[in-house]
Amino acid sequence: MKLHMLDTDMCSYIIKEHPVSVQRRFRKIAMEQLCISVVTYTELIYGVERSSTRRVNRPVIEDFVRHLDVMDWNSEAADQYGAIRTKLEAAGTLIGAMDMMIAAHAKSIKAVLVTNNQKHFTKVKGLKVENWV
Repeated sequence: MKLHMLDTDMCSYIIKEHPVSVQRRFRKIAMEQLCISVVTYTELIYGVERSSTRRVNRPVIEDFVRHLDVMDWNSEAADQYGAIRTKLEAAGTLIGAMDMMIAAHAKSIKAVLVTNNQKHFTKVKGLKVENWV
């Protein structure tokens, strides 16, 4: 079974039901094959907290994640993060800390990372990336 880890941007597209291409792919994948990192959940909650419509947005996010497996950060993900950050720093191609954490988490569980942010994530060697947009 191939596991797909949704990046924050894909979660937003799914919640907003746009673009249609993302919705089509999302509906074709069994829920057991989908997950998000707790880091992605953190970014979603941050987005809610800084919005002017927190009371409306919070239940939407909570309902969305209720149907997904929210993967806890663990030592395997931390090990991957250390390796990824070291390699990207050495190459002078560092990406954001949260993106490195999400990439590390996906690699640690051998998941395909589903993102529209290929510019950053394709810099991480060995990370499987799909773009549903």
